[in-house]
Amino acid sequence: MRILYLGDIVGEKTIQALHQNLENIKKEFKINLVLCNAENTSKGKGLTYTNYKELKSLGIAGMTMGNHTFSKSEIKEYIQEATIARPANLNTEYGKEVLYIKYNTETIALVNLLGRTFLNTPLDCPFQTFERLLKDIHAEHILVDFHGEATSEKKAFFYAFAGRVDAVLGSHTHIKTDDSEVYQNTCYITDMGMCGPKHSILGDEVEGVIERFKSGIFEPLKVAQDREYVLNGVILDLGKTNKIEDFKKVVQL
Repeated sequence: MRILYLGDIVGEKTIQALHQNLENIKKEFKINLVLCNAENTSKGKGLTYTNYKELKSLGIAGMTMGNHTFSKSEIKEYIQEATIARPANLNTEYGKEVLYIKYNTETIALVNLLGRTFLNTPLDCPFQTFERLLKDIHAEHILVDFHGEATSEKKAFFYAFAGRVDAVLGSHTHIKTDDSEVYQNTCYITDMGMCGPKHSILGDEVEGVIERFKSGIFEPLKVAQDREYVLNGVILDLGKTNKIEDFKKVVQL
């Protein structure tokens, strides 16, 4: 099974970039299934129902979220039925701790977890939460999107569960890392990077971010508008021997 997992999607125009390019990408790389992190899709924070439906219409089979899961409160109205795995260690009744995705005769268990280091959110321990979930997961493949700030926390989680899952894929920082590897048949990367405007700072307008650093005053940021969009992620080959390869493509709008 060959899976394209796209990193954090930033802004609605990135959906347009995917609409124009995803089918050709799937053909070029012989992709069977597409997954993504969607927590930054709607104006940079959260996921509206409209944008969720647009991502679904592209054939994206499953989505993970992060610290902005509930930034758009309307998600509470549809998340239970949606093909979304919300952070399992977030203390809420809304949404699924594990999203099961069927592909032919195989089942994928998709899990989303939030790191606790540098994130000012009340969270259960991701390690203990996942140990609890593993006892009841029944699937041919298990994928974890670990959404966190700290490289060390992501790496620690990878080694803690190496050999028991197919992949631990980092998200949240929007900058792709050059450390993909396979250990004990578990694929890993610290961060898959983002899908969003190329000439930006983590997807946001350059000037606004610079001004925030210069002044020290918090100002709302806006998603950058650009004609070039970068699509980052990884490609997973899941089977008896799992493999991971980087994916990056710059496209024009």
